[in-house]
Amino acid sequence: MIEQELQRKIQDFRELGIPEYVPREGGIHLLDRMVSTVIGARRSGKSFRVLQVADEMIRQGTLPSLDHVCPVDFDNPILAHMAAADLMLIQKTFLKLTPAFGLKTPLLFVFDEIHRISGWEEYVIDLSRNVQWKVIVTGSSSKLLKDDIATALRGKSVSSAVYPLSFAEYLRFRDFREKPTSTKGQAVIRSLFDDYLKWGGYPALPTAPEFSREALLREYFDTMILKDIVQRFNVSKPRQCTHLYNNLLSNIGRPYTLKSAYEFLKQSGYATSRDAVRDYVAWAEDAWLFFTLPIHSQSSKEQERNYRKLYCIDWSLAIHNSLVWDGSYSRALENMVYLRLRRKYPRVRYYLTRSKRQELDFLVSDDHGKSVMAVQVCMSMAHQATLKRECEPLIATAKYFGTKDNLIITLDEEQRIEQDGITIHVVPAWKWSLEQA
Repeated sequence: MIEQELQRKIQDFRELGIPEYVPREGGIHLLDRMVSTVIGARRSGKSFRVLQVADEMIRQGTLPSLDHVCPVDFDNPILAHMAAADLMLIQKTFLKLTPAFGLKTPLLFVFDEIHRISGWEEYVIDLSRNVQWKVIVTGSSSKLLKDDIATALRGKSVSSAVYPLSFAEYLRFRDFREKPTSTKGQAVIRSLFDDYLKWGGYPALPTAPEFSREALLREYFDTMILKDIVQRFNVSKPRQCTHLYNNLLSNIGRPYTLKSAYEFLKQSGYATSRDAVRDYVAWAEDAWLFFTLPIHSQSSKEQERNYRKLYCIDWSLAIHNSLVWDGSYSRALENMVYLRLRRKYPRVRYYLTRSKRQELDFLVSDDHGKSVMAVQVCMSMAHQATLKRECEPLIATAKYFGTKDNLIITLDEEQRIEQDGITIHVVPAWKWSLEQA
């Protein structure tokens, strides 16, 4: 029965072909004799990103045709019950369907949800030893986390991350065809950016009816909590855990401490401990629900002493699943900027200036650890008090670290500020996002 089901899946794929997709940015690592793992948040588009890889390999001539792709989805009532010993049937069945193929034939194996099979790691390692064969493994973040993969595959894998849509990708998903430099094009871009800021970057949202979008975001959150946290970690108090997450989602872009989270649960009437709260937050980070941003420091002790800042995998997911929301998108904008920086740069931290301990939203370092960019995020610079509040820590940071790129990212405003020998560029978020693409 397993062999028949594998034959059916392979033949269906060959008949249907690669479904239409919107190209995503960023590469997927494919190295000889290494398993390629694609990690990221649930519903961020991992499966379609891998199909894009297959299409790109065919177009480039790395793979001769679609027949050289072997996709197996283990989210299947028959294949999900395979034993590790049965996995060898995959290449046997695939090669049997095309007798002309052999060990020297270039092939791409794509395994979705293979983590359902206990002992799958040894199989994909063995498969990847053939230099002519490439192996890509994807699945829910609850089973294919970067740390888990590093342990399971013992240094035999290389990971690539897939995030929800950047704004440049969002424009492609909305079929934007105007000239970006034209008056009409910029007006359309500005309107679409408002929509992006309101509804976030999950790939299903741009084409979903607006009345269904909030329901989708609530469903995504519930699924992440249930499958990627509660079931994976066997959480004994799921209501307590979820209540904390709802509260943390209300505080994206704000300081987080273990003590404050612990006090919140206690005041809400839950009997808990600081160790439990620490676990809840760690599990959410593992599942890519939250990211906690430490202070920029060369001292791990200083990082432990200071608060962290919280950001969500998608700001709209946070807004529509938080306990409270003031109707403002200021912290959503900051969350959006953080995710864009995280995708592009190896290290992003917040910073407290040495003299006045004023907070800089983001200090960005390059591959060599050198601080190269200082960033503030602010909806509007219209008031003098706001201008002073944003510029003072930015100038102090730029002077101390010698950063050349000093930015204030706003919703609409654009100007150049020269102060104390420091140049600050005030730039609209939509324009900055496209320049980062």
